[in-house]
Amino acid sequence: MSTFKAALRVAAAHPFYILIYTFFVSLMGALIALSVAGGTDAGEQAFEPYDARVAVVDRDGSELSDALRNYLSDRYDLVDVADEDAELQDAVATGRVDCVFFVPECFGADLLSAARAGDDLPQLQEAYGVSTQASALVGVDAQRWVSLAGASAALNSGAGAERVVELTNSSAAKRANVSIRATEAFGGAVDQLTVFLKFESYAITSSVVVCVGLVLSVLGEPELKSRLEAGPQASRTRALSVLSACLVLTLAVCAASSLVGLVALHEAVASLPAWQVALAFGSNFAFALVPLAIAFLLASVGAREEVLNACGNILGMVMSFMGGAWVPLSFMGPAVVAAAHFFPTYWTNSSVDAALSAPSSGLSAAGLGTYLSGMGITVLFAIAITSVGLALARARRQG
Repeated sequence: MSTFKAALRVAAAHPFYILIYTFFVSLMGALIALSVAGGTDAGEQAFEPYDARVAVVDRDGSELSDALRNYLSDRYDLVDVADEDAELQDAVATGRVDCVFFVPECFGADLLSAARAGDDLPQLQEAYGVSTQASALVGVDAQRWVSLAGASAALNSGAGAERVVELTNSSAAKRANVSIRATEAFGGAVDQLTVFLKFESYAITSSVVVCVGLVLSVLGEPELKSRLEAGPQASRTRALSVLSACLVLTLAVCAASSLVGLVALHEAVASLPAWQVALAFGSNFAFALVPLAIAFLLASVGAREEVLNACGNILGMVMSFMGGAWVPLSFMGPAVVAAAHFFPTYWTNSSVDAALSAPSSGLSAAGLGTYLSGMGITVLFAIAITSVGLALARARRQG
């Protein structure tokens, strides 16, 4: 029992590590999870196309310029503005129009002749208003109509202006089939808990690696180790006491981190069945065995406090990243997704997703299989890392 207490006293002597890595990082994850609830209602997110306000100053009066004006009036909100400098400047400056097109004199005749001669087509002059994005899109649409008119004139050399307008409007009317898909609103209870639990892997990894690794490192110092070996406890009992202390410390870190999430996300937690929340948070308790094994591995090679801090932070960020905490894996390329399979956080989060995506009536057979397989593979990672640590510890003793 004295070894058990000594191990816990070592951890208690470094309270800032627990405060920073466990509480602060977990709180940061909770705040990130809460931020996903800041979206608007589904009604507010409904797509509504923006009707740009367009003015056309026709200084040509030809059949082609009239057709261009009619085309723009059919697609946008056409505003009548007098061809006067003061009036045009006022309309653009006050936002009464988003874009003004100036059709130069002889536009229609020049377009037909230039298209059939293979020369550059006459260009429209544009003046953008406050909404530059809308103005740019309307400008592209207008230039598209002019290009189609030029192509129609060049391909039909004997066609008059009326026929060119007919062909141009027919070509301009062809559009790609576009549909709007309504997606589920992001920011619900499941989304918040998923974000927090994925980010919690960072807090658990850094906390357990540093705190448990520090306990094992201090107890492994030659002077203290010789004093413990001189005591009345058998080596097997002493090793079990140290293991028990490390497990208690790991569980305490997981409980503290989970408590932060449960309190900060209490509304999301209250809206879900208790069994669903328990399974989701339980996945990270199984994951905590992985940083516990990493701490043992680092202590086996004689890692000290500075190395433990560096490894805890780096491994925490890398594993949480590969689990999709920082950027969803759906945004990543195939190579990154394939590499994520070699990290325990990927399998832990698959268990979390299986638990939180289950219906309120309970896990299906497929969902239960996904949940258990994810936790099982996570535990296998811990066993593999522990085996490497035992081999290194034995080689170090023999060396």
